[in-house]
Amino acid sequence: MTESEPKVANPRKADLERLRSDLAKEAGIIKKALKGPTEEIGGSKVWVGKNARAWHRELDGRHKKLGEQVDKLLATIDAAIRSEPEKVSASEARMYHKGI
Repeated sequence: MTESEPKVANPRKADLERLRSDLAKEAGIIKKALKGPTEEIGGSKVWVGKNARAWHRELDGRHKKLGEQVDKLLATIDAAIRSEPEKVSASEARMYHKGI
């Protein structure tokens, strides 16, 4: 890169911001994905007994873990966005688009 090379918007940062936005839109749905089955198995209408209770505990743990993992992923993406410069050289942007 030469000093006179123009700076352009960082395409990696733009992709990360899009990823973050898409995940944030879906986060609520993802976090609730196991809520219904967890509640149904935990009640006495769908399944009862020792095995039902064990499955409920397992599913409840997975339900909570799923929400935690979504939050961690959002935080990881946020950190990646913060680490990216707003502008990069035109050659850096071309290399990114080519996957180099």
